[in-house]
Amino acid sequence: MTIQAIGLCIILLAMFIALLREQLPPEIGVFLALAAITLFGILTPEKALSGFSNPGVHTVANLLIVGAAVSRSGLLHGIIEKILTGSKSISSIILKIMLPTGMLSGFINNTPLLTIMLPSVQRWALANKVSPSKLLIPLSYASILGGTTTLIGTSSNLLVQGLLLENGINGFQLFDFAFIGVPLTVIGILYFSLLGHRLLPDRKPNIDKFQEEQYLYIHHYKVRQNSTLVGKSITEAMLQNLDHLFLIEIHLDGKWITAEKDEIIHANDILLFSGNPKGVLNAGLYLGLEKCLEGEVPELSSSRSALIEASIPEGSALANKRIKDIHFRSKYHAIILAIKRRGCEITSGFGNLSLKENDTLVLMADQHFLKNWGESDIFRLHSSVQPEPKKTGGHMVIICILLLMMGMAVFQVMSIYKISLFTTVLLISTKSISLADAFRAVNWRLIIMMGSSIGIGKAVESTGLAKILSEHLLSIGGISGLLGILIFFFLATMLLTEILNNLATAAVMFPVGFSISEKLMLDPLMFAIVTAIASSCSFLTPIGYQTNMIVLGPGGYKFSDYLKAGFPLSLLCMGATILLVSIRWL
Repeated sequence: MTIQAIGLCIILLAMFIALLREQLPPEIGVFLALAAITLFGILTPEKALSGFSNPGVHTVANLLIVGAAVSRSGLLHGIIEKILTGSKSISSIILKIMLPTGMLSGFINNTPLLTIMLPSVQRWALANKVSPSKLLIPLSYASILGGTTTLIGTSSNLLVQGLLLENGINGFQLFDFAFIGVPLTVIGILYFSLLGHRLLPDRKPNIDKFQEEQYLYIHHYKVRQNSTLVGKSITEAMLQNLDHLFLIEIHLDGKWITAEKDEIIHANDILLFSGNPKGVLNAGLYLGLEKCLEGEVPELSSSRSALIEASIPEGSALANKRIKDIHFRSKYHAIILAIKRRGCEITSGFGNLSLKENDTLVLMADQHFLKNWGESDIFRLHSSVQPEPKKTGGHMVIICILLLMMGMAVFQVMSIYKISLFTTVLLISTKSISLADAFRAVNWRLIIMMGSSIGIGKAVESTGLAKILSEHLLSIGGISGLLGILIFFFLATMLLTEILNNLATAAVMFPVGFSISEKLMLDPLMFAIVTAIASSCSFLTPIGYQTNMIVLGPGGYKFSDYLKAGFPLSLLCMGATILLVSIRWL
């Protein structure tokens, strides 16, 4: 192993550790690894940055704009609502959720598609008294599986396509993935309709839980006549610095008022706290407070009457910001009652806590919250009360443009990149989407991730690390013949995507698969398609794929829920992929 290969291993190991410990956002971690590779001379700057000019990266950017145009038009909302009506059993609703999601995901980026589907599925679950936890993992997995049906269905497919083109290979056409992707999608739908839903938990939605168990999170205490708080301001009484406890409002002179720091406390005032019940009990004992009886609790003002569930989407301005620093309460007129993070529930100590992407917040908000923030990029709402999507209209124009795009791809009129660019220009020219909205639609973090991942893949290849890894895989799997090699390669790729993400995994494993195909004199397309499919099969944890993270909070899931439901599906997908690849190429 050369010094450069050793240096690359050290950089990649540091990147893996940083990503696993979530010390950095994924795209920053990968980009910094690429920067280190360049600074240490492992790659020239031209090669390191060549990923950002890769046609696959630009194709993804164009397709994000196409997906945004479809989403903003409101074209899919009405269709989805009609599809879900009339369903009563879990099996039938899972079929109705997964089938259209899988079909649409082949042509629309799965993250915005999931954002469109999520409110409709939650509304159906609420109306039919079915736990969302029975439905949201199948929704996420359907979008993942559907993305494997076409070349443009997922970014990892396009990344692999771009790497093939850079190696002088023609690559895939639009529906070349369908011979594997369609059977996998059918397997996924049948699995969840018949068996998989039984492995999913039956948990109450976060909002329902809070409405039924408010006494665990919201507490009313009356100030006694002899309390040490009487005559003091909130600051003097140090009520802003209580452990595991947050003072929300004070009931004074027949009305609720915000607990400002200079507000004076009087005897018989009622204090509204949120936080840990134990913290409230301890505070009550030494502050001279007594718990209100049921009949003594005044009705909350209408300005604080809404319980709302919302999460922090990718790219939100609130991500990685301390709640105290952003003045959350005064700016958004909402109070955080609980934060769901990776299956854990935080109910106190919010001030010094930094919000993270995909955190789910349970809020006590004013009546204008939905109107003011329902369609912003700051929050993603999960409540049963959703603002109606703004419909830009022009459905026929968008439908015609989409049909033209698919027709051009089917008949190979030009490359996928040119078709996506032409479609984007048409959508902007016909005002199906504004230039400003088109710019906002591009997930620049995804673009940075893709471009950086391609650069890392080049480093794996140029340092000889790909050949070393391929030799190890050949020696391990070679005992069982080519079938064993394919199984070990698929397993390694699938497990790596659970640790990293689909793009970084595809970039690292592509040169390894390419090296194996050269050594065994096999069609490189075989290992390329296995790389793309295996890097998308992220069913064991919520980490490997963005859609899994999106449903984590709304579904009230734990990490173990993904493993229970996803392990059998992972085995089924691996077996089906190896079988279909063997039939086609061996």
